[in-house]
Amino acid sequence: MTKQQYIRQVGKALQCAPAKKGEILRQLDSDIEIGLGEGRQLSEILEEMGSPQVFAEEFNENLDQEERRRGMRRKWARRILCILGAILAALAVGAGIVYWMLPKERNIEDSKVFDAATVQSRTEEVIALFSAEEYETLEGYVSEEMREALAGTSFSQIRGYIGEDWGELQSTGRIYMVEIRERNKVYAAVQVNVSYENTNVIFTLSFNRQMELYGFYVK
Repeated sequence: MTKQQYIRQVGKALQCAPAKKGEILRQLDSDIEIGLGEGRQLSEILEEMGSPQVFAEEFNENLDQEERRRGMRRKWARRILCILGAILAALAVGAGIVYWMLPKERNIEDSKVFDAATVQSRTEEVIALFSAEEYETLEGYVSEEMREALAGTSFSQIRGYIGEDWGELQSTGRIYMVEIRERNKVYAAVQVNVSYENTNVIFTLSFNRQMELYGFYVK
């Protein structure tokens, strides 16, 4: 064991405040150097002092109660800081996961996946087919995920939620489009207000990368 290793182990075993510990370790280093200066071997000096634990325990027994309490407080403070560090690290990882899971929007014009003109054109097609009650043709636009989500609900039933007699399509309002990223999925989300003879309907649609209908909602 080297002198530095011996001193370091003694320092770990001392139960006192840093200032006191530094004082003891400096004195220990000085005593060892004096012995070496007298021509003695390091192993002989360390054997005479005893193991680092025994050496430190002699000092610990002679420390007053207040000094011990300060040492224990420092020890527990370090442990608490380590625990808090681990908790904060875990929270940071958790926050990262939550951020990854939350949907994130961007302007469709800035999308590297979707073309705004293509999204608008597909939206108009879907609304026109739905308005004309050409449901069989509209089924060809539906993605597999949406087909499973509908679970047997037909477009005719969806229309019935609003009312039976919408009348003829009158006008289509401005189409609002955004790209949404959620986990590993990306899709274009669209919302538009459409006027019919007997009612007004807000369409909320979404399309996947293949421009298949990924979501369909009317109110």
